[in-house]
Amino acid sequence: MADLPFVKASDVEGEYREPPRRSKLLLAPKYGGVINVSMGMNITEVGSMIPDHVHTESEEVLFLISGRAKLVIEGEGEWEIGPETAFYSPIGKKHRVENIGDEPLKLVWVYCPPLPSHMK
Repeated sequence: MADLPFVKASDVEGEYREPPRRSKLLLAPKYGGVINVSMGMNITEVGSMIPDHVHTESEEVLFLISGRAKLVIEGEGEWEIGPETAFYSPIGKKHRVENIGDEPLKLVWVYCPPLPSHMK
């Protein structure tokens, strides 16, 4: 990836993961340019999810572009959310995002500081 001040998501193949979803790292220190954040996009298949996981050192904020999701945060609750909704996962809390709709779930995520795998 070139050191440009922009990237088109359609130009990034991303990484396929199980359960079925594709994660695209779009901006990160490993590519140059940004230093203190990383940003990407996730496309989660119908009936799939971003499974339970925890971030112990980074804040994560997300923006649901399209689809319907169930957000589950350990010890906090469960919520059904729709398009154009911003949300976050607290540091140290297990969380997941389930696609409960009838179309792929598209969301943008940002980590601050970047995850270790997003560094140079």
